[in-house]
Amino acid sequence: MLFLLALAGCQPTCEQVCDKLVACEEAGTERMNSAECVEQCGDQKRLYATWTDTQLRDAFDAELDCLDASSCAAIFEDGVCYDDEVWSF
Repeated sequence: MLFLLALAGCQPTCEQVCDKLVACEEAGTERMNSAECVEQCGDQKRLYATWTDTQLRDAFDAELDCLDASSCAAIFEDGVCYDDEVWSF
């Protein structure tokens, strides 16, 4: 049980989020594959890690959490995870 609770608090990886996004039919990601998405996401995460702006890092982590937890329709039709300060990959 403790193992499941520990998993629930884990930050989703760029790989997990990108695999999900590329698989979404609503995304229109025909021009981007998962590897390209992962590279861009990882670059952005590494860049934010070098900044002292912890709010931006926290916002990026919150975006990954939202993308991982939300349905494709909610992400691409409703824009539930969109944050213009963070969104780039």
